[in-house]
Amino acid sequence: MKISRRRMLSQSLYIAIGSLFVPISTSFATSNSKHLSKGLDLIHKVLSRPLDVGISHLEKCLISNKVDIENHDGFKDYINSLVNVFFGHHHGEDEIMFPTFEEKIKGADFSKLKKQHKELHPLAEKIKDKVNIDIPTIDNYREIRELLKETKDLWVEHRDEEEKTVELDIEPVLSSKEQIELGEKVGKHGRSMSKPATLVLPFLIYNLEGSDREEFTSRMPWILKKFVVPVIWKKKWEKMKPFLLV
Repeated sequence: MKISRRRMLSQSLYIAIGSLFVPISTSFATSNSKHLSKGLDLIHKVLSRPLDVGISHLEKCLISNKVDIENHDGFKDYINSLVNVFFGHHHGEDEIMFPTFEEKIKGADFSKLKKQHKELHPLAEKIKDKVNIDIPTIDNYREIRELLKETKDLWVEHRDEEEKTVELDIEPVLSSKEQIELGEKVGKHGRSMSKPATLVLPFLIYNLEGSDREEFTSRMPWILKKFVVPVIWKKKWEKMKPFLLV
């Protein structure tokens, strides 16, 4: 019986997580003609906030010339989660979304967005390498800050370009049915990238607040967002708490 419950919870978990890595989800496939833009806006907020939080945290440490050893493990988990979601989001676009759009929208050109992905990913890898050390130094913090700032500059340009493309070029030509089918495909892909769930899911939920969080989690089972994440998994993600909206 215990195994059965665990399996049921696990299945619910991955169903819930699936759509959270992608800008399109069946949860936004409503009569609202802007549901693609809304989904993209939410995942982009999840990815944008940690860049600002990370830069701010490191700048405070650099000003005081003191490494925050007490919160470094939490900072590592936070930045690693950012990179994992970042890669998952873009991988889904490169492998599924862009090819689908190119097939359905004749003459569509996503080369600029793809090029931006290729520019951003090496920076994310460098950030991950720099943050995953046990004993950081001020020089190490300075390197991470500069990488985060460079990433943010490129990310803002990419984010704005992508949101404009979706709103002006994609939303007007795709039916709700097509959007739902695409969301299911990308959701399945997202489930395969959602590891470790005990860190990634809290990262996704608690980098949003208010109505954004409510909408982002609207299709998640109640037990997952109200009990499993905040209670059962708390010890796993609690070190990230100083950087989250909890």
